[in-house]
Amino acid sequence: MSQSRGGPKGNFDLGKYIIVKVRKKNLYFEMIADPEEAWKAKQVINDLRKQKKDESEIELEEILHNSEITLSDIYPTFDIFTNVKKAIRSNEEDLIAAFETVEGRNVSANFLLVGEFSWTHEQRQKWIEKKKKQIITILSRNCINPQTKKPHPPKRIEKAMEEAKISINVDKTAEEQIETVLKMIAVVIPIRMETITMAIKIPALYAPKAYNTIDKLAQIKKSEWQTDGSWVGLVSLPAGLQMELLEKLNKLTHGKMQSKLINK
Repeated sequence: MSQSRGGPKGNFDLGKYIIVKVRKKNLYFEMIADPEEAWKAKQVINDLRKQKKDESEIELEEILHNSEITLSDIYPTFDIFTNVKKAIRSNEEDLIAAFETVEGRNVSANFLLVGEFSWTHEQRQKWIEKKKKQIITILSRNCINPQTKKPHPPKRIEKAMEEAKISINVDKTAEEQIETVLKMIAVVIPIRMETITMAIKIPALYAPKAYNTIDKLAQIKKSEWQTDGSWVGLVSLPAGLQMELLEKLNKLTHGKMQSKLINK
């Protein structure tokens, strides 16, 4: 089937929209999207990726049935083009070859996952700052200065990132960029990702609430509830979170908890 001509259904001011591009199986496609709505949806997708416990990709159904993503708000039309500005629509054979469907909503969901968005400068800067803060938080919580055995303050990590001239990639999650950032700032400051193991005992009066606090900050390796209602456990956590955990538990138990560092 040959490519068809004709603009999107309805009258659209392209100045209000951005063009989203996808190259798949050596085929090229474009769609029109509202930049603000697309921006919101991409952040939802970014959060979904962070929640994944493995390397698996987000499924199309997770986009199509997500209550926080309304595809009709993002795309003023579900028409797919090979060239938006020339109003040349994609043919069905190419759509099936690339997406295995000609259904506009399904294709538009694919665009959200793999599309190249021409974000405005303001949007890119906003996203870069957000990811930068996420990276700094992760490093300050999970890394230590091997010379002092203490975590670096967030401001020190931010300064090191500036000195190392770190470029934040808006198309990758904060987690995906940690390894690269860590290697680069290690040239500027002494820093190392480190995990510790601790044994903890909580008196019965505070055990249930303390358990929830521990579960949020650490991985519980062993857990035992004693006959007197107290809790003892073995936990693993990033070295940078050790002081935060101990401070919270001491405050919660009024200093009546016990802890012992098993290894570093």
